[in-house]
Amino acid sequence: MNPLNMASVSATVKAGVFHQPYLVSPEVDGRLLATAPRTLSADTLAQVRELMSYTASAGTATEAMAGIGGDRGAKTGSAEVDGQKKPNGWFTAYSGDLAAAAVVQAGGHGGSTAGPIVAALLKAGG
Repeated sequence: MNPLNMASVSATVKAGVFHQPYLVSPEVDGRLLATAPRTLSADTLAQVRELMSYTASAGTATEAMAGIGGDRGAKTGSAEVDGQKKPNGWFTAYSGDLAAAAVVQAGGHGGSTAGPIVAALLKAGG
């Protein structure tokens, strides 16, 4: 897993359909983006949106998402790495039509390490 894939997860939750992540617009070279063979059920999508919204407004992402209004959602996390003293800190979020994610190696809790990075991107994007 990498931050670009996690940004795609947030974008998919926001949009309700799969969004392939990319760094360079496909309009630059005319490539086609991938599509998913199926979609999430309406019930599953509603539950994930509710959980991500809660995390952004009253959960572990509250501090990082402060000052980001509108329709927003977030997910914090950490990932243990063999032989590493502190876990990697993960954070992914969406606001409006923008989704982003970050990982901080040996950062610990994602809300306090990767969260401010993602929040800065969301704020800068609109």
